[in-house]
Amino acid sequence: MQQAPPGRPKFAEANAELDENDEIAALEAIRVALTEVGDGGSYVWRRRHGRLSGVVHPTSSFKDPAGRVCRHIVLIMAYGSAKGRAEGIACRLPDGRWQLEG
Repeated sequence: MQQAPPGRPKFAEANAELDENDEIAALEAIRVALTEVGDGGSYVWRRRHGRLSGVVHPTSSFKDPAGRVCRHIVLIMAYGSAKGRAEGIACRLPDGRWQLEG
């Protein structure tokens, strides 16, 4: 598996076929799930062209040492017949945006 270039999310390592628009769609799905889905829920999404789809599961919420609200998420993506799974932490910034950690 390739390493994602600096600044690219780790899920981008899952498939070298993902283009920038696919990554933007996945990041938007993560943002929606973090903002609108409760712990233990799922957000299912699919790109309009149909080749990329996924499920985002926010599993738990907590506060980090800096007092930011953070959430553990599991992302499952399918690209054609390829499937990948990634998990990580996202923390909410003071301006309301989410930042993926690690």
